Amino acid sequence: MDMSLPTEKTKPKLNLMDHVIFLYGIPKIGKSTLVSEIDDVLFFNTGGGLDALECYQKSISDWFTFLETCAEFVKGEHKFKVAAIDTVDRLHKQCVAYLMEKHKVQHPSDLEWGKGYDMVKDEFMRPLTKLALSPYGLVLISHVDEREVKTRTATITRSVPTLQGYIWNMIDGLTGIIMFMTAIQDKDGYRRIIRTTPNETYIAGDRTKRLASYGDIEILKDQPNWKRIEEVFNKYGKGETK
Repeated sequence: MDMSLPTEKTKPKLNLMDHVIFLYGIPKIGKSTLVSEIDDVLFFNTGGGLDALECYQKSISDWFTFLETCAEFVKGEHKFKVAAIDTVDRLHKQCVAYLMEKHKVQHPSDLEWGKGYDMVKDEFMRPLTKLALSPYGLVLISHVDEREVKTRTATITRSVPTLQGYIWNMIDGLTGIIMFMTAIQDKDGYRRIIRTTPNETYIAGDRTKRLASYGDIEILKDQPNWKRIEEVFNKYGKGETK
């Protein structure tokens, strides 16, 4: 292992799939369909929902299966370029179930104060971090929840991922791009869109600022939408404006 300190600055990563992506939205809005358009993607299927798609998928029925699949994927003896965990919520539940069975308790709070949740965080994030640091792309798929949030002037409804707060805080630090997939009704009718620009009414974000510089990206019917997202990412990385 090379323990020497770096002598040069790293360059920004120029490809969309070099950045960990978190995609969330209401059920059946088309999240899995969108991700299935990514070249050479393998779904880590944690609970069904992919039956209508033609895709490569590995069934993940429990935490141990995920650990084995993750280790095999990171080894690199395959043709895939991207791992998509669908959904990360169910994967979290599998992790909790594994630890509760291991320690013979019913809930993380049954363990010594704070210890149970710390164990879940450590166990859950260890393989995800390995995937994130590997040379492969990583997409985490989740659902949306609406919660009331108090601001300085009012109480608003905010769209947030359904993950529990202590896990979301860890995932948030891991991701480079947070995509909120939603639907809006305007003069042009019902439209599905991807949002990456932060807003007080929903969680979204883009460390690269490439997609955020463009704004909302419409998801069009029977169109290569992921390819369009990649084109936006590449185009606005060159300093172009909408």
